[in-house]
Amino acid sequence: MQLLLSSGWPWWSLLPLLLLFMTGGGDAGLPGPRFVGQIENVTVAAGRNAVLTCTVEHLRGYKVAWVQVETQTILTIHTSVITRNPRVGLSHESHNVFRLHLKEVTEADRGYYMCQMNTDPMINQKGFLQVVVPPDIDDSAWTGDLVVREGTNVSLECKARGYPPPTVTWRREDPHDPTQHSVKVLEGQTLTIGKVSRLHMGAYLCVASNGIQPSVSKRIQLKVQFPPMLWIPNQLEGARHGESVTLQCNTEAFPRSINYWTNHRGEMIAASTRYETTTKEESYKTYMRLVIHNLTQYDFNTYRCIAKNSLGETDGSIRLYEIEPRPTKEDSKEGSASKEDGEGEIGDGEGDGGGGGVKYNSSTPDESINLTTDKRGKMWSNKQSPSKKTGRGPISWRTGEAMNEVLSEVDLRFREKEYSHSKDSPPGMKTASSYDHSFTSYDSGSAASPSSRTVVGAAVACVAALWRL
Repeated sequence: MQLLLSSGWPWWSLLPLLLLFMTGGGDAGLPGPRFVGQIENVTVAAGRNAVLTCTVEHLRGYKVAWVQVETQTILTIHTSVITRNPRVGLSHESHNVFRLHLKEVTEADRGYYMCQMNTDPMINQKGFLQVVVPPDIDDSAWTGDLVVREGTNVSLECKARGYPPPTVTWRREDPHDPTQHSVKVLEGQTLTIGKVSRLHMGAYLCVASNGIQPSVSKRIQLKVQFPPMLWIPNQLEGARHGESVTLQCNTEAFPRSINYWTNHRGEMIAASTRYETTTKEESYKTYMRLVIHNLTQYDFNTYRCIAKNSLGETDGSIRLYEIEPRPTKEDSKEGSASKEDGEGEIGDGEGDGGGGGVKYNSSTPDESINLTTDKRGKMWSNKQSPSKKTGRGPISWRTGEAMNEVLSEVDLRFREKEYSHSKDSPPGMKTASSYDHSFTSYDSGSAASPSSRTVVGAAVACVAALWRL
């Protein structure tokens, strides 16, 4: 009775239905009504339609009613809809199948629904209606874009609702991995970054999902402010007169800085036919280029690149120096000709200690220089100074009269050695009376030969004499 009155209809209008529901009965001795199978639970997304089915048999004069358990509200009795809710409907087949229709369900419709028959005692079955809600991000708790100073702590908020309760995850849109930049939380409604730096600058996505499509996301743009800083790849650049050169300077700043070049007088360099200035911007980075065409002597100087923003300024310098010009073909020909005419000539002085300028080619430091000396003491290098005896040029260290002088000194050394040796020599040993530019000569019948010391000493004396010459 209470269920019928809670449906919202006046009790006197429900009296015929109440009498009909309470006076059901059946023939004696026949099987009573019963349910066929169970009421299947239904899951449906909010805004969709849901249908709950109750199947019975042997109903005969008994009646079937649908009741919402949580609110104890009678929705239908047999073939009539009792509730005033326009979204509730009923259909049946041969008084055996009773279907409860709920249109555009909401979360308030979630719960148990009971199908019951007016037997004595009353029998019933229950089925559960699950209403799921796709995730949605709460705008009232949305952080939005943030601008913070470098070195501070920052928290990004993103709250979502839905059923089942959604999971909130964070990820960056750019290729940087947040885990490499002190990001403490990657899952949850709050993303905390300690001591934020320029490396954290970028777009962050808050993604809410609960298995019900579609998932939703919102973007937070994090901007980190810091004063300008710059670095210069090459602080010393070299170029040749008349050529072009490119000076490079890279800056980082946010807010974006004002960047320009100055010369050694502090004057700003404006773009012209000889000066070409370009900038390339990537996020908070700026790449500056200064190209100078047709270099003159005035251009070899110091240049500065300057970056300024509201938080500060910085600058750096680049020194441009001149490189010696490349040798031309004519210079190469002249150099080859001078090498052929006077290569290795060292002075023209005559007499003992005659002076003269040193004129020789030192382009190859490791190349040995062969010297020859004529009678006047003049020195020659790699030249065919003719020999008086052979008429041929030198093919080794010394030839001609120079060699005769060497051999004469060697002959004198051998005579001194032989004289000292003959004083203590045994009888029967003969000495040569004439050396004739030979080391020593002995009779064929000599019983002994000069000692090894004599031979070695003579060889050393020969080398020393050659070295002094």
